[in-house]
This record gives sequence, structure tokens and C-alpha cells, in this order.
Amino acid sequence: MGRLVLDALNECPPPFVLGITSSAQDVQLVYELNVSLSFALSRSADALCRNSKIIAHHALFRGSYSGSDVSLLWNYPEDSEWISKSNHKGTGLFSKEIENAPLLNFIIKPRNISALLIIDPELSQNEMVILQNKLLMSPSIVNYKQIPWLSIRGRENLLFEPVK
Repeated sequence: MGRLVLDALNECPPPFVLGITSSAQDVQLVYELNVSLSFALSRSADALCRNSKIIAHHALFRGSYSGSDVSLLWNYPEDSEWISKSNHKGTGLFSKEIENAPLLNFIIKPRNISALLIIDPELSQNEMVILQNKLLMSPSIVNYKQIPWLSIRGRENLLFEPVK
């Protein structure tokens, strides 16, 4: 699915990541970004993110912008499953029932992040100013903030092969 990159050995600069807080659901947000920014984002296979004892399925949309690959990862999982199904039975009276895996967000801090916008390679300074001004005009984007690449736990899940 993605390429494994060890930060210490990677010669490429890290991708640029924006955390977006949105009042819209994933499909509506993608539509607005496609219209206002000409991203041409389309649904890809779900990003599978391993988080201790579960695997969460996050919606992933991919496209391009100004010569860079753009990915939008929806922070709220659509589904999750236990890595080891045999160890997660309920307790007490209903002990034979299997407990559902919790739906854990990929990014917990900063709070209220709806989606991660990943741009690889990073845009030039002028392109970034244009992008940020257009993001402010989108009706469903409440806020956005740059998230430093090295602060993201599980960031190996966010590196994808270039769009073909």
C-alpha cells in the first residue's frame, strides 16, 4: 500500500501536512476541495492504520495539485477490527460474544482534526500562500493548522506511492 520510510535514513524532505477541521463529512469536503482548488481528489483504497491491538480503516482520497501528490486522509475511521480476534471476547454473562473493536481516530492531538491533507513534495512558498487563501474561502473548513511531520505517531501510514 505505502512505502516504508525510516525517517533517519530518508533523503527526501518530509511531506507537508495540514490538519483540517471541517463541518462537512468526507465526501462533501473532497467535493469542495476539488471545486475550489482543482485537486481532482478521488477515492483510493482505505488506509489501514495499526494502533496497538486494532487495525482501523480510514477513507483515503488522492489527487494532485501544482505538480505535487495530494492525499486527504479522513481522521475518523470507517471501520476497525481486532488484530487477534480470539483475545477479545466479552466478560461476564455474555462472555461468548465478541466485543467490537473501538473506532480510534488516527490523530488525537491536536484535537478536532477532521482530515489530514498531505502534500508531497512540499509546495513553494507562493503556492502555499495561494493554497491557504483558497482554503479559507471553503465554506466547510472551520480551521486548519500545519502539523509537523515528526510529531505524528504512525506517520509511516501516511507515505504513499506517487499517483500514477
